[in-house]
Amino acid sequence: MAKLTETDKAAFRELTERGWEQSSEERSPRIVEPSPEGRARYARWASEASKFFKGTKPVDFSGDHWKL
Repeated sequence: MAKLTETDKAAFRELTERGWEQSSEERSPRIVEPSPEGRARYARWASEASKFFKGTKPVDFSGDHWKL
C-alpha cells in the first residue's frame, strides 16, 4: 500500500475537518428530455450497429424442455 506524503495528509486532514461540500449540479442530476432529433439519431445508430454482427446464431428447437 502506498504511503501518503505530508501534503496529501494535510489535504486529507483539512477535508475531514471541513467536510465535503457538494455543488448543486452534483447533488441533482440534470434531467434531459429526449428530443425527436435525438431519438432519430439513436434509431439510425442502432440500425447501423445491428449490421456489425457477422456471426451465425443457430436456431434449435429440439429437446424436451416444456417451453418447446
